[in-house]
Amino acid sequence: MREDRWRGVAIAGIGLGALAAGPAPAQPAGAGEAIVCESLVELRLLMAGAPGDRAAAASHLAERTGCRRVSRAAIGAVERRAMVGGAPFECLAVREAAGCLWLLP
Repeated sequence: MREDRWRGVAIAGIGLGALAAGPAPAQPAGAGEAIVCESLVELRLLMAGAPGDRAAAASHLAERTGCRRVSRAAIGAVERRAMVGGAPFECLAVREAAGCLWLLP
């Protein structure tokens, strides 16, 4: 009985570990690229132009001068996190950037 209880905890822990890493963002340009913005405001404006549609958000990149595509290989660890309206956002270290860049979820 006791082993069954711990097995459930271990399984729950695995699930929480997957959630802690955050969802893997799907990018319309290809699996090797991610959309990032210099500020959370720029990212939110990009997202507002195409609610829930990543392909449409990518098509609006020219309108948002602070946003661009970067190689996923250049993305490092999370430097900052924010919650806006119950949605989590992460600012990640990017090799080519001076500071962190906000990742399109």
